[in-house]
Amino acid sequence: MAFNRTPTEDTFSSQEVQLTREITSRDGGASGKDEDLLNVFIEPVRNKAAEDKRHFVTKRPGSNQQIASVAAESVRGMFFWPDQNKLFYAVNNDLYVYNVNTAVSTTLSNVFSTTTGIVGFCLFLYDNNTSVVIATDGTTLNKIDSSNTVTACADADMPVHQPYPVFLDGYLFVAKAGSADIYNSNLNDPMLWTSGDFISAEMEGDYVTRITKVNNYLVAMGSSSIEYFWDSGEPSGSPLSRNDTPIKINTYLGGFAQYGNILYYIGADEGGSPDVYRLKDFKIDAVGTPTISRYLAVSATGTATWNGAIVSGSGHTFYAVNDGGTRTYVFDVDTDLWARWAFKTNSIFNVNHAVSIKSTTNIYSFFAISGDSAIYKINAGLYQDAGTTFSCIVTTEADSFGTLNRKTMSQVAFIGDRPATDANLLIQWSDDDYQSYNTGVSINLKQDYPVVRRLGWFRQRIFKLTFAANEMFRAQGLEVKINKGRN
Repeated sequence: MAFNRTPTEDTFSSQEVQLTREITSRDGGASGKDEDLLNVFIEPVRNKAAEDKRHFVTKRPGSNQQIASVAAESVRGMFFWPDQNKLFYAVNNDLYVYNVNTAVSTTLSNVFSTTTGIVGFCLFLYDNNTSVVIATDGTTLNKIDSSNTVTACADADMPVHQPYPVFLDGYLFVAKAGSADIYNSNLNDPMLWTSGDFISAEMEGDYVTRITKVNNYLVAMGSSSIEYFWDSGEPSGSPLSRNDTPIKINTYLGGFAQYGNILYYIGADEGGSPDVYRLKDFKIDAVGTPTISRYLAVSATGTATWNGAIVSGSGHTFYAVNDGGTRTYVFDVDTDLWARWAFKTNSIFNVNHAVSIKSTTNIYSFFAISGDSAIYKINAGLYQDAGTTFSCIVTTEADSFGTLNRKTMSQVAFIGDRPATDANLLIQWSDDDYQSYNTGVSINLKQDYPVVRRLGWFRQRIFKLTFAANEMFRAQGLEVKINKGRN
């Protein structure tokens, strides 16, 4: 029915299209259908007193290359020593030490006996207040002092272990590979070990896959359970005792990352599908969505390639989940909302290691990308990755605007920030359930009323917004004017 000045039934309406709905995908993103948020995050603005409940879709922070690549290999592990302002990172069997304040880098050659696999780090504090860095690949365990002198452990009683060392109350702890045993060094000496000094995580019949520390507890993550231990000061053997109360039946699969005393990882409840979990104190919550679970369930890469990392920028902190495949999902730990990121012009943001760096001027996130030994820094003042502009893409849900009747759309207007310079937004639409899009219309956002007119007829409509400019992007929504028919 065409609109006229005196209709018997008013079919004209002006409505807003929401851009801040979280990603929902029917198949975990395998087909590229359904809602999507690429290279953005959702920022809520909430104030109860002012009844302010606005939401913005905001371009993610960019990055710059901080340290040049040293080899065509992946970084195996990263660690920051705050008291010395030093970043440690392992590539091949070498260890690199970068002074954050002076930008001077030192190479420590042939530190490890292996050239691939994870390298784990922790600080060890002696009773004389001297600290060293512990670095291990699971076979070779080294301490590195403030002068960058490397000393390897030569004690035959040190077991081959998972490369995740933990310091607690003057001891160094490691989980013996292929076992449920947690070994400890001698008190006040990470280079000396005594046969029989261990405790077993034996509440369940599984092996320990990694250990970490939360508050004053050592957490043992196994292939089907999570157990907690504390230093009870046992006079012989291990100083640890088990805390039986908070044991959880939950499988650790990969993607581990720690944010303060909060752990994020990919796991599964007994009989359940893989999901993303948050462990805070003794409580474990699933923070994934059905979309994330479906994405992980159909992953063909194997759990050995599942990575997790914490990065911060633009006032938010994010947990990035990679399966080594075609997508990277990012969880905003401040809002509990998910989005999707891609590095440079790649299809994924395959960060495999990240650390928080405190310099003399600020706090930053440094990170490494799989297949690359360069070190990058999150920089909210940039809208590129290492000089390469990345695109923001927002894809909406299929919207019928309250009826499946045939409708016409006379215009769509962009609601959002005006950039400082000319910057175009490509607006496309699909009327066949994401199967195809038109070529779209490009509009300059640096104007009072960015609008596209004459968008034709439809029953359900999907919008795809692509912002490829080297500029900030922040959007609230779209305003559409439609005329609804009767059939």
